[in-house]
Amino acid sequence: MATIVLVHGHMHGAWCWGRVVPLLEARGHRVVAFDLPGRGADARPHAEVTLEDFVAATAAVVQAEREPVVLVGHSAGGTVLSEIAERLPERVALLVYVAAILLRDGESIFSAFVPIAPQDGAIAADGGSAVITDRALLRRRFYNTCSDVDAAWALDRVCPEPLAPMMAPVRVTPARFGRVKRAFIKTAQDRGVFPADQDRMSAGCDPVIAMDTDHSPFLSAPEEFAAHLDALARR
Repeated sequence: MATIVLVHGHMHGAWCWGRVVPLLEARGHRVVAFDLPGRGADARPHAEVTLEDFVAATAAVVQAEREPVVLVGHSAGGTVLSEIAERLPERVALLVYVAAILLRDGESIFSAFVPIAPQDGAIAADGGSAVITDRALLRRRFYNTCSDVDAAWALDRVCPEPLAPMMAPVRVTPARFGRVKRAFIKTAQDRGVFPADQDRMSAGCDPVIAMDTDHSPFLSAPEEFAAHLDALARR
């Protein structure tokens, strides 16, 4: 079986994978979910956190494993996946982008999305962080196919997001990042990373798997999501 490392996205932490981890472990996989800097037990101030910090924390997890890993990234966690594949291609058996941001060399989340993506007021810049401003709007953005109970559970746990990682460009090359196999799980009812953007970014991934869920399939459809990860890990 595979070693699967789970990288969460903006405003989340390792908690978001809570329903998926036991499902994957029951299928025989080793699963590692961890908090990026400024999340969970890591009390670093958000204004001090950079994309390099995210990458370094993930690299430490990947390098601690005895075998190349299946590296799974949700949403903005996709930028971390790309950087890890560029720096440690020999340590990654497969990249799995989940409703994730897969940027070209030199792009940042801000440069690629903020000028063109519709903004619904769910987040607003405040000093060094992106701060949740409206619970109802964030529910529509991230959890629109989740039950009210599940959405409330997640909304009680989301946290402010550092701005600096969103402004940092991703650096990837064909010789390193380009040699790592990558798959993409698209979410058809997504209002966080819109389906048209996912279609564009998933070009070159194989396979591309479609799920009829919101931006958070680990919460809205954990069994189906875990089954897809299991199948990908066994390829």
